[in-house]
Amino acid sequence: MGKHLKNLDEMAHEKYRKNKKNNKQQGSNTTTNDIEESSPTLEHVPEMTFHHQEDENETKFDHGGGTDESAPTLPTKQDVKDRMMKVVHAMEDSFRSIRGAEASPELFDSVQVKAYGSMTPLNVLAQVVITSPTMATITCFDPDTTNAVRDAVRDMAGMNFNPRIEEGTIIVPIPRVSMETRKAIVKQIGKVAESTRQRVRRIRRAAQDVVKLGKDGKLGPGISEDDAFRAAKDIDAVTEECIKVLNDVVEKKQESILTV
Repeated sequence: MGKHLKNLDEMAHEKYRKNKKNNKQQGSNTTTNDIEESSPTLEHVPEMTFHHQEDENETKFDHGGGTDESAPTLPTKQDVKDRMMKVVHAMEDSFRSIRGAEASPELFDSVQVKAYGSMTPLNVLAQVVITSPTMATITCFDPDTTNAVRDAVRDMAGMNFNPRIEEGTIIVPIPRVSMETRKAIVKQIGKVAESTRQRVRRIRRAAQDVVKLGKDGKLGPGISEDDAFRAAKDIDAVTEECIKVLNDVVEKKQESILTV
């Protein structure tokens, strides 16, 4: 199946390259490329929101040593890292539906389609091929879901898509994005990134609060001061590591949006 989809994708791109070459030779002849050149420009910038809801448990560390007679513990480096990276990965996933100059199939990854009685991810129901910078085609594995997929794409927030069905295939003209709009999107990404950094820091703070109890000898005799100091260093080290990953993700996304 994967090999078949890859072949379809290569065929679609080859077709686009041939069309582009023919357009240059034929001058002003009306072609698909002419239609693409007249695609509208996306000027409206929707307000970005971080769809991954904050989990109140991400800042709760069970340190034991209480009335339940469980042994006192300090937050582990791996536990803290897992919580932080879960937040970072959620931010990265939220960026998938944001595009810059060049569209990609990931643009449609967040689309949910009402099919078979429930909401289903579009990439489970269909194959998306970007045939040019201003055109995508979507082929449904089950033709009965074509209308539902088209409607879901049409309703994508802030995208201004106007998909149509031609011979069973969904054609999606993709509006061009002006540099002014892309700069505005980059600013919004920066705001989402800062909100995510704050969540990472809150996890660090919560973990260090438990460590402080250990330093003060309030977790019981099972936790030494040296143990607490080592845990504090580990938590700070993993925080720096996760913030660096976050910054790299944001920088890469912003560069991809601004690249012409």
